[in-house]
Amino acid sequence: MARLSENPELEAEHAAWAAGRFQFNATLSNPDSEAARKKWQKTYFRGKYPSGDDAPDDHRSKLRLAPFRAKR
Repeated sequence: MARLSENPELEAEHAAWAAGRFQFNATLSNPDSEAARKKWQKTYFRGKYPSGDDAPDDHRSKLRLAPFRAKR
C-alpha cells in the first residue's frame, strides 16, 4: 500500500477522474445535459483513462470465470 501522492501521474489521473465524475453527477439531473443523454460515463468499461488515453492492453472490464464447484 502506498499514498497516491507518491505517484504524481496516477494522482493527476485520479484528480481528473474525480473532477469529471463530480461534474457528470452535478449535471445528471438536468434532462437537457450531455450527462443525462449518456446516462453513465463508461470510461473504465471502454478501457480508457479519464484523460482519454487507452488503458494497457491487458485491461479487462469483464471476466468470464468458470462456475464455482462445491467441495465434497
